[in-house]
Amino acid sequence: MKKDIKKSLWILLLAALLPLSACEDFLNSPPVDRLSAEGFYLTPKQSEQGVVGVYSLLRSLTSTQYWFLSEVRSDNVWARPIPNGGFRNYSELSNFRALPSLDIINNGWNQWYRVIYDANTALSKIPGCNFGTNEAFKDQLMGELYFLRGWAYFELVRLYGNIPIVNTPLSPDDAANVPQSDAKTVYDTRIVPDLLEAKNLLPLEQDLKNVVGASATAYGRAGQLAATAMLGKVYMTMAGFPVNDASKRALAKSELKAIIDYSEANGNQFWAPDSIEWRKQWMSEYNNTYSIFAIQHRSGGTGNTAISEMSMEWPSTYSRWTPGISCEGWLEKSLVFEFTKRYPYTDAGGTPQTRKDARGFGYTLYSANFPVGIAPGWTAAHAVAPTYEDITIDGETLTIETNAYIYKFLNSYPKRAELGFTTDIQSIMTARGEWPVNYPVIRYEDVLLMYAEILASEGTNGDGTVNTTTALGIVNKIRERAGCTPETDATKAMEFIKRERRIEFAGEGIRWFDIVRWNDWRQNILDMFTRYGNPEATSPNNVTVGRHLYPIPEEQNNVKPGFYIQNEGYSF
Repeated sequence: MKKDIKKSLWILLLAALLPLSACEDFLNSPPVDRLSAEGFYLTPKQSEQGVVGVYSLLRSLTSTQYWFLSEVRSDNVWARPIPNGGFRNYSELSNFRALPSLDIINNGWNQWYRVIYDANTALSKIPGCNFGTNEAFKDQLMGELYFLRGWAYFELVRLYGNIPIVNTPLSPDDAANVPQSDAKTVYDTRIVPDLLEAKNLLPLEQDLKNVVGASATAYGRAGQLAATAMLGKVYMTMAGFPVNDASKRALAKSELKAIIDYSEANGNQFWAPDSIEWRKQWMSEYNNTYSIFAIQHRSGGTGNTAISEMSMEWPSTYSRWTPGISCEGWLEKSLVFEFTKRYPYTDAGGTPQTRKDARGFGYTLYSANFPVGIAPGWTAAHAVAPTYEDITIDGETLTIETNAYIYKFLNSYPKRAELGFTTDIQSIMTARGEWPVNYPVIRYEDVLLMYAEILASEGTNGDGTVNTTTALGIVNKIRERAGCTPETDATKAMEFIKRERRIEFAGEGIRWFDIVRWNDWRQNILDMFTRYGNPEATSPNNVTVGRHLYPIPEEQNNVKPGFYIQNEGYSF
């Protein structure tokens, strides 16, 4: 009986994950049925449905991967430690108490391997399907699958390190006997080859088609630019900790520069030209406007659940959908500090003024200030007030709010009204996790700032050009759009790049992987603990060497005890 239970875990992870049928518009009609691979993939239409089914699996990863396993883990979020036995994903992840038994760690493993299994199934079947004269469409579908599989392995390696490589659909018994491969092997034999093949097979995004030849561009499927940008991100990650392969930096530079050149040659595509457009990109109507690749979310079964999980309880004047339970994670003090700074400028009348970062309060984060009576039924039991603290960073002292929440993705009534959107998108939602708001995986600013990192690391070229100055120009392009004073000291370019990445991508699940590849993760987390006074249930001893990775999940180890080697820092 015990053996059957263990085997069932692999059945859940692999064997039961057969291709999902889907309507052509997978955003509005998510797959609802599992079909046998043997009776499927017989026509181009079925082949496209199978590919669309793989995309549909991404919905839950917005919450699992990008909110919990990245943002909450990083020094962007401070979670209530919840002493005396409290057990919440927020506190366990943020305070580095997460053990192999924590459900969210197992969820991340299973969800990404489900993507891989379904991609493997489609990759094994589509080549045998007759596409007639439309081989270009077959190539596109294969390219999309290679992209999805390569990306899935990339995230698994960043989360868990040494993982099994499964290249074909396997039976539960066969899958249980696939050993772990070290991270570099996964990069070299699966992630990079898959993304290179995707880049080779995929057309540009504007040339993506569906099975009847109509444009598929608006549906957020991966094209050549997405594969190129993802490959650049992979190379940047390999160049940093823990792989530390410096040769990959030049490869990253080439891929990232290709995206920048394309954007500049095509009307600055992907670049929001001003702070208003930057703010609008998080509204439902702007889905896919500026992102290079995003996880697609629509109401009706594929909504964005992470928005509720990163939110507080909102009064009805903001949202008709409360999160159910308030988020236990607030923006970390030193990040709020950046959004509290004021920058001088001169208004249209010539009067000197100051202003905050346009990306900050009311957009990336929100002040927890909802007194009694702000909305019908909003009583003392619901009321919340901001709390403040004076903190000093680099000689500057500011009074900052200590209980501000992530607000970037919430399409609240006040935010939408201020930005000129009149449609009540909340009225079409059927549950609090049904927000029709995409989650960006790669934005143009990500590409720009990674490219700036490479320039800053190169210093001065042989021809005398100073790359650090060019790198600083990229930082200032982003800062000045937000109304911030440009930086002038090119010798601090890398410091400014790191800071700007933290500010620009707050809430987007990028920060944790940034501080890991810079190998800043341990010191940054310890500094955060110090800023909060190392309260009960936190301990610097939890931030041990090796915990830049999560543990191999307990459920996976239990399938075949002793077969997997547990990651450093998790031997108990």
